Amino acid sequence: ISLRKESRDRYLTYALSVVSGRALPDVRDGLKPVQRRILYAMFQHLKLRPDASYKKSAAVVGEVLARFHPHGDIACYEAMVRMAQDFSLRYPLVDGQGNFGSLDGDSPAAYRYTEAKLLPMALEVIGEINEETVDFLDNFDASVKEPTVLPSRAPNLLMNGASGIAVGMATNIPPHNLRDSINAALALLDDPEITIPRLTSSIKGPDFPTGCAIVNSKRELNDIYQTGKGAVRMRGTWFVEEEKRGKEQIVIDTIPYGINKSQLVEKIATLIIEKKVPQLLDVRDESTEKVRVVLELAPEAEAEVAIAYLYKHTPLETAFQVNLTCLAPTGEGGSIRPELLSLKQMLQHFLDFRREVVIRRLEFEKRNLLDRIHILEGFVIIFDALDEAIQIVRKSSGRSDAAEKLRKRFKLTEIQAFAIVDLRIYQLSKTNIEDVRAELAAKQKRVKEIESILKSQEKVTGLIRADLEAVQKEYGDNRRSKITEEDEPLELNESDYVVQEEVYAIVTEDGWVKRIRQANDYSSTRIREGDRILKAHPLSTVDYVCFVTSLGYLYTLRVTDFPSSSGYGSPL
Repeated sequence: ISLRKESRDRYLTYALSVVSGRALPDVRDGLKPVQRRILYAMFQHLKLRPDASYKKSAAVVGEVLARFHPHGDIACYEAMVRMAQDFSLRYPLVDGQGNFGSLDGDSPAAYRYTEAKLLPMALEVIGEINEETVDFLDNFDASVKEPTVLPSRAPNLLMNGASGIAVGMATNIPPHNLRDSINAALALLDDPEITIPRLTSSIKGPDFPTGCAIVNSKRELNDIYQTGKGAVRMRGTWFVEEEKRGKEQIVIDTIPYGINKSQLVEKIATLIIEKKVPQLLDVRDESTEKVRVVLELAPEAEAEVAIAYLYKHTPLETAFQVNLTCLAPTGEGGSIRPELLSLKQMLQHFLDFRREVVIRRLEFEKRNLLDRIHILEGFVIIFDALDEAIQIVRKSSGRSDAAEKLRKRFKLTEIQAFAIVDLRIYQLSKTNIEDVRAELAAKQKRVKEIESILKSQEKVTGLIRADLEAVQKEYGDNRRSKITEEDEPLELNESDYVVQEEVYAIVTEDGWVKRIRQANDYSSTRIREGDRILKAHPLSTVDYVCFVTSLGYLYTLRVTDFPSSSGYGSPL
């Protein structure tokens, strides 16, 4: 055995397993395998529909691990928790009861304490699963079947986004507004040749669950959606609030997506303590269900100057690195592969999938209708000779004998014969007989309608459109993230962030510098052994000091950058 070949094959197998089995979402339903398995287990096996009672999260995790997902319980629980967090997913799919974490980075309670069931939105992702709309495959031990993809009625990958790291590749897809996403899908459905700039008139940009502002030009967003890569700049939003006695304070009401709020507040507090932002005196987190971080302004301070510093030096402004990599069907035997897609390609894959789902749903309905029609036709045959049929049944020795005699006498199939034998007496009344004839006519009419739809691509497209519009009408909401293209970038004037103080600049013979507030007695000033003070000059912290070297170079240093310390200071 070649070690090189064996190592290569094993690593490739592992890499492909991570790519297709764990890290990347499917463009069709927007889910990773663990998310798909959680939703399927909750819907199909645990029956945790929106109208059901909550069940322990431990039961969900156990069901998923036992049947579908042979991985760690913590990873499975974290995936379920994320689908329940309204600050992680733009449109949550799981209804969690209990502590499911917070914007402050608090961990959720252990799964033995929390409970969960599906939200109505999850039914739009999995609701058509029992209509033979998707393929199934064996689970890890071939004991049960699991779906390869869920028949989502909405573009879930765009709506909720995804992030993950595979082997040699990663994905980071931002969430979008449902109404915008479906408008874009409908636009592509109407015009397959539509361009990205025209699509972005529907999808203006990402729509993050935490709100925040997006500071990108339309051209930048077009490039991101065209290439599948780029940076979306997110900023927390704020406003000035007037307190009693005319005092003002800044209130931050949204923060960038994925930012830990408590760490952001700690960072701002550190800057205030270190007097990096003299415009601010204090910071308080007054958040409840909504974000509310209060910044106390110094008298006569400008809020814009303080916020400009926070945007630059804290996560109040951060970038979302877009990477539209996902698993996409190749069209060859149902196989999928990772691809970096544009916005149009993502929507096209979804619409192609919806076309396949709608056709399979109609074919499933047609098969069920034909099966029912077959039985109803047998009923009609018997109803035309009801007295004779009753006599045959009365003279029979049992269910099977009666069915066999009816089959031979009236030329019925075995299915029809047994269905007739199983009829109850009251179903032979005149009213029921008329109901059967009406049902038969209605089902025959519906079969003709389905056959007409299946023969027409336009009619199938009409059903796709109707499904999308129904989801949009039920769940459509307004954008949370405002796109505010910045005309001029914020410029920081460093002098605005220096607290003006009168100090003494100390320079020693060995080239050490520091600043002190008073210089009444130089003998008490600490310096290194063997060193001595060359100069102690009164200055302001907003002043600059120039130093000339023996080679004639001139260096400039701000007095505020001199270390303010009772120690030796810092060497030049």
